[in-house]
Amino acid sequence: MRILKTCLTALLALLCTAGFSQKRIDVGAEIWIEPGQSREDIDGWFRLAADNKMLSARLFLMWNYIETAPGKFDFTLYDYAFDAAERYGVTIEPTLCAIHGPVFYSGKFAGRPQFNELFTDRGVMAHAADYIRECVTRYRDRKALGCWWVLNEPRRFDATSPLATEFLREWAAAKYGSIEEVNRAWITDYESFDDICYNPLWTTGDYFYWPVPCVDWYQVQRDFLTFNLRWIHDCIRLYDKTTPVTMNPANVFESAHQYDLPSYSDIFDIYGASMHASWQLRFLDREQYGYAVAGISDMLKAHAPGGRFWVSELQGGNNIFSGRTPMCPDSLDLAQWVWTGIGSGARKVIYWALNYRRQGIEAGEWGLFGFRGEETDRSRVTRAMNETLQSHADFFADSEPCPDNVTLLVSPETMRLLLHIQAHKAGEPLFNADAHVKSVMMWYVALSECGIRPQMSYLRAYPWEQRGKGDVVVLTSAIGVPDDVVERMEKFVERGGFLVCEGLSGLYDEYEVCTPQTGFSMERLLGGVFEDIRYRERENMFVLDGVGEVRGFRWKPVLRPTAETASPFGRGDEGVCALRNRIGSGEVVWIAPSVALSALDRNSTDELSALCESILPEKSAPFGFAKRAPGMLMRVLCNGGRYVTVVTNNRKTEGRVRIEAPEGLVPNVIFGDAAVGRRGDVRLQGRGTVVILWKNKL
Repeated sequence: MRILKTCLTALLALLCTAGFSQKRIDVGAEIWIEPGQSREDIDGWFRLAADNKMLSARLFLMWNYIETAPGKFDFTLYDYAFDAAERYGVTIEPTLCAIHGPVFYSGKFAGRPQFNELFTDRGVMAHAADYIRECVTRYRDRKALGCWWVLNEPRRFDATSPLATEFLREWAAAKYGSIEEVNRAWITDYESFDDICYNPLWTTGDYFYWPVPCVDWYQVQRDFLTFNLRWIHDCIRLYDKTTPVTMNPANVFESAHQYDLPSYSDIFDIYGASMHASWQLRFLDREQYGYAVAGISDMLKAHAPGGRFWVSELQGGNNIFSGRTPMCPDSLDLAQWVWTGIGSGARKVIYWALNYRRQGIEAGEWGLFGFRGEETDRSRVTRAMNETLQSHADFFADSEPCPDNVTLLVSPETMRLLLHIQAHKAGEPLFNADAHVKSVMMWYVALSECGIRPQMSYLRAYPWEQRGKGDVVVLTSAIGVPDDVVERMEKFVERGGFLVCEGLSGLYDEYEVCTPQTGFSMERLLGGVFEDIRYRERENMFVLDGVGEVRGFRWKPVLRPTAETASPFGRGDEGVCALRNRIGSGEVVWIAPSVALSALDRNSTDELSALCESILPEKSAPFGFAKRAPGMLMRVLCNGGRYVTVVTNNRKTEGRVRIEAPEGLVPNVIFGDAAVGRRGDVRLQGRGTVVILWKNKL
């Protein structure tokens, strides 16, 4: 099983960077370097960065530019970059490009100046190891070196490649032990593990295709990606045992089933992610992009070692031709997104990009500055943000995010089921592969509008055993709940935890077994069972005790309480649809109609916010909103007894809110031109941002 083994142990990886911390917070950018550029060009870009208070620059070390012939390496362009960075006091974050090499090593690289698929065979890996060695040994001792990036936006791979096939066979052998067990689970007739190859039906499916091999395949994808990341990390550590290592996945939410964030903590010292408006933020409405930045940040923070994370790629300029949703962020957008990330705990923000590619896709696009380095509204606001961070470095250096006690759970198991179910293009269109994560984000927006700062976690990764009294967990539209998590959830509630289970959560296990027919493992937890689910073409109007009339999505679940501790909490025109259940010293609120999907369908969080305010226990963290403020988002950083609040208005129209602050503190605006009263009254222009340092009255 050599492919599943790592070169270094997790313990060694942890020891290499023990005690790593990052005091400085700054906003930097990618500097794109390619053949044909001069020393003067490169020097000018680093000077431009420094003149605008940018202390960090990301840099792609393009393998196909560096290795000009087999075994012949030319680092001239990148040597110029390191020289310039050290001249101007800028830190370089080099990205290794070990998966897109010179064309003489693989026909897959032909005609492609940049290649973004994982390794295809061991021959390419052997050459990649040489490339990594040359890069790391050349720059590991340079003063400008900040952090190694293993890959750029890793995820895609050729499922039929020799390496992927080898990994698939070893994965199946490790999981099932014998080919007979594989055949039983997958309904196949392989004679040996050597017969197993990728089957397109695992991802395209048909109406009756069996879910087990499909779900397994999505787990193979996850683990193959982890293998690639770990292999590159271990190659780096052969030559550099101290420089931090990071990564920047794309689509953290939409690909949560593929990014095994909890397992990366023994690979990476810092987590990061791309957060481009025209690619990664567009899964929400345009006026919710700030919430998307906050949610992705909270997901990274939840699983990163020590909570260390960056906003690794943020759209810095126009993309008419190279964005899924073409747009150009302006200074209001960048201020909102950058401060939201920093207020969530990010220690660095990196734009894509400072300068421009000259030819091909992305040529003349994405740049923070003008075509010849002219100032823009985007560059000016970036300089102002860096000036604020530097002038208040005494606070930001040791600041930490200050979240509330509410955690929203993401279930990768649910996402795998939805990918299988949606493959045959049937069922409710809104309940597609993204329905679960979008439901989570509807809760995130609703909670944020109430002044609550929710946390995020993968379902299995949540520390159920360490949490209980005073903690609130929300599970929404999570149709795939593994049985082995249910007992952990029960004990969490017994210790005083508060669980909200909403929107058909728990209808299946992780392999699409309809659990209400097989004993329903969540019955003790929820205090009842599904009796029936009825689909209607109209909205599901129902009444919750103490809340009033609420809109649910089109399906109408009917529940039956089975525990003496459970009592009906909500009713529709077709029966009981919500229960409250007490276990030990905690409580479960089970609302089977999907309020979150209804909110998504109508793009309105009004009723979901009202539900949050009505059913959730009292919040525990300092700072909040005096009342719900639609479109508003607040992030809070603390440093001892000092606080900074970041308040953003995500809507195009003016917004107002009163911030409830700890007694004895008064607001002092350090960024933004919003009107802020001494009692915490804030008035923000459309898409506006204000950063407030709270000081004692004396």
